[in-house]
Amino acid sequence: MILNKESYCKGFLWGVATSAYQAEGGYNGKNQPQTNWARVEKEKDVAPLGNAAEFWTRYPEDFANCRKMGLSAFRLGLEWSRVQPSLSRKPSQPPTMDGAALDHYAEMLIECRNNGLEPVVTLHHFVHPAWLGDDPWLEPSTVDHFIHYVQSAVLHVNSALTSRGYPAVRYYITINEPNMLLFNTYLSGQFPSTAQHGFKTAIKACCNLLCAHIKAYNVIHDMYETQGWVQPMVSLNNYCSDLYWADKLLLDLLALREHNIPLKDMNNHVRKKRNAFETSLGAANIPLRKNLSYWFGTFCKKLTDKLCCLYFDIHGFKPLTDGLLESSREKVLDYIAVDYYDPFSAHLFRPPELWDHEFKNKSIHSWLMNTISSKWWDWRVLPQGLRFFCQYYADEFQGRPILIAENGMALRRKTNNKNSHRRDRISRSQFLELHVGEVVNMLNEGIPLIGYLHWSLFDNYEWGTYTPRFGLYSIDYQRGCDRAPVDHLGDCPSATYAKLVGLFKSRSPETDVSVHPPGSAGVSPAEIAAKMASLPG
Repeated sequence: MILNKESYCKGFLWGVATSAYQAEGGYNGKNQPQTNWARVEKEKDVAPLGNAAEFWTRYPEDFANCRKMGLSAFRLGLEWSRVQPSLSRKPSQPPTMDGAALDHYAEMLIECRNNGLEPVVTLHHFVHPAWLGDDPWLEPSTVDHFIHYVQSAVLHVNSALTSRGYPAVRYYITINEPNMLLFNTYLSGQFPSTAQHGFKTAIKACCNLLCAHIKAYNVIHDMYETQGWVQPMVSLNNYCSDLYWADKLLLDLLALREHNIPLKDMNNHVRKKRNAFETSLGAANIPLRKNLSYWFGTFCKKLTDKLCCLYFDIHGFKPLTDGLLESSREKVLDYIAVDYYDPFSAHLFRPPELWDHEFKNKSIHSWLMNTISSKWWDWRVLPQGLRFFCQYYADEFQGRPILIAENGMALRRKTNNKNSHRRDRISRSQFLELHVGEVVNMLNEGIPLIGYLHWSLFDNYEWGTYTPRFGLYSIDYQRGCDRAPVDHLGDCPSATYAKLVGLFKSRSPETDVSVHPPGSAGVSPAEIAAKMASLPG
C-alpha cells in the first residue's frame, strides 16, 4: 500500500517494549530486592533470573541503539520490588521507598529523552515485592499499598525530570496484562501462588487489580493537575484474546460507569457486548488453519464461552462496581493499549511434542498439558488479527487512540545455544514486514493508532525461562549480555525495523513501505493472507 501524506501521523510512536523485571537483572539474589518469584527460583521450579539482560546498567547503549534505528518511543517499567524493596522473602510490613532506586529510574528516563524516545512507563508488570506475600491481590489492602507506591514513584521521578528541564512522563500503563496475570496465577498455575485455583479466586483478584488501576488513574491525574504538568495518558493493556471473557470483558467492566449502565442492567449489557464481539470476530473471517488442534482449541473456547454466558453475574464483581462509583472520574482509560501475539483459542494446542518442555512436570497431568500446549515459538503469525482488534477497539471506544503496546514473535534458543527453527520457518524480519505493513495500512485507513511497540529490543527472561527469544538484538548468554544485531539464524531484524521506520518517515506519497521480500509489507489484507497461507506449519 502507498503511504498517503494526509494519513501520515507526525507524532506516531515507533518503538520497542520491555519489562523492568525481565530486563534489568539484580533481583532475588543475596542482598538484592526479593520478589514473589524468589520462592519458585529457590525451589528450582523455574530458571533463576540472574542478570537478565543487564538493562539496569546497559540502558545507555540500548537507548542509543533505538536512536540509531530511528525509533521514537521506549516502553520501560518501574519495578515496585526495587522501589520499595525488602531483602527478605518473608511477608512483612511495608518497607520504606528507596530514593536511590527512584533517582536511577529518573536518570534512565532522562537518557531515554536525550535519545529522542518518548517513554511509556509501566507501573506493574506481573511482579510484586516478596514482603506482600504470595497472593496479595486477593487482599483489598494491597490496593492501598500499590497506590502508595504509585504516588511516591510517579512524583519522585517526574519531579526529578521537571527540575532539570525535561517534561513529565506522558504515557502510563498502570498494570500490564491483568487478564494474563489472573489466568497464569489462578487458572493455569504458571505463575507463583499458594492460593486455591479457580474462577472465584480469579474474580476476587480481578476486582482488586482493576480497583488498583482506577485509583492509580485518579492519583496520577490529580498529581499532574496539582503540579501543573501536561495532562497524562493513562491506561492498562490486555493480552488480546478471541475469548470475550478473557479480554474484552475487563475493558467493558471499566467502562460501565462512563456508559451510565445501572446495576440492574449490567448483566444484560455484558452479554450484549459479548454477542457483538463474537459477531464481529466471525465477520472478520480470519484465516485460521483447520487441523485437529484447531478443532480441539475451538471446542475448549466454545465450552468456556457457554459456561461464562450462563454463570456470569455482576454481583460477583461488587468491589469493582463500588470502585467505579467511588472514582472521581467517570472515564478511567485515556487510550486503549493492546498486546497482540496469537490471541486465537484454536491455536492453544499443538500435536504432541516431548522435547521442548521448559518447566518441571510435577504430575502426569502437567506432563500431558506441557506436551500438547502451544509454546511461544508455536504461536501463529496472523497480522489480520492485529487489524481486527485495533479496528474493533477503535469502533468500541470512539474518541480514544489505540496503542499497540506489545507485538512480537519468539524463536527457540536455549542458554546453551541449542536451537531449532519455528514450524513456519518465518524470520523476525518477515514478521516485522508483515505487521508494520498492516500498521501502515490501518493508518492509511484512518484507524486512530498512536504507536507500535515491538516486543522486545533484546532477548530477555520470559517468566521462568530464557529459551523464548523475542529480541531485535540477540544475546548469547554463554558470553554475557552483549547485544548482537544478527541472530542465530543469520537474520538482522533491527536493520529491517530501522528500514521500515525510515521509509514510513520519508512520507513520500510514492513510497511503498515494503522492504524484502517484495509484497511482504505495506500490502493489502488479501496479499498478506496469501503470503501467510504459503508458510509451512
